[in-house]
Amino acid sequence: MKAYLLSAVGVIFLSVVISLLVPEGKLKKSVTFIMRLICILVLIQPVTGIFKLPDVSQDTGYLDYEYVCSVYSDHQSVELEKLIAEKFVKDCECSVTVEHDGKDFKVTSTTVEVPEENEKIIAEIYEYLKGLNYINITVYAKSS
Repeated sequence: MKAYLLSAVGVIFLSVVISLLVPEGKLKKSVTFIMRLICILVLIQPVTGIFKLPDVSQDTGYLDYEYVCSVYSDHQSVELEKLIAEKFVKDCECSVTVEHDGKDFKVTSTTVEVPEENEKIIAEIYEYLKGLNYINITVYAKSS
């Protein structure tokens, strides 16, 4: 409120000073009109604030990004298990971690647990995931 009053008094004072400095004639009428218009706009500024709509953006907390990331991670994990089951082995367990970086959802790590110790399949799965542009890939054999 203090800032509003200071700006209103400042604009009115500036208007008076400018109208005293401008010489008589058509220019003075124009300048006086413009300065009065500015004073009116400054004085009704609090009323126009009533009609402003709130800014609704992603940062207002309407979405629970942790929950969305967990659902997305679960879905990606199940789909990756299906892909690997079709191409390699049936009983592997996959875990895909998805995080929100403020703009997009991104896969941050991928883990595949193969049922038996088979270096050839582990290497093939790793190369397959690398070819699919997964990052932070970990493929290992399930421990007994």
